[in-house]
Amino acid sequence: MPTARIAAGHTTPGQGWQAYGANGIYIDVDTTAAHFTGTPVYVTSITGPGGNQWGLVGPSAVYNVTATKFRVYVQWKDGSALTPATAQQYGWHINWIGYDNP
Repeated sequence: MPTARIAAGHTTPGQGWQAYGANGIYIDVDTTAAHFTGTPVYVTSITGPGGNQWGLVGPSAVYNVTATKFRVYVQWKDGSALTPATAQQYGWHINWIGYDNP
């Protein structure tokens, strides 16, 4: 019988962000090291030493969920331009916890 598994991790600060249109960015989060076998439930947050993450929307929504990865999209809540360079400047990264009960 498979055993439930809980794991946690984070992305590299400021790295891995990609442009999504003119006003958004996304990051693909690799969870391979967790060794999940089902489709986990992921809980996320965004942080970084540069701050300003309070002005974002989207960091708790996950997309394209698999046992080995998921994606997070973010944008400023006022809809202004956001680029990967901003995420790098602020050192933003995604913290995650995954629960898998195959």
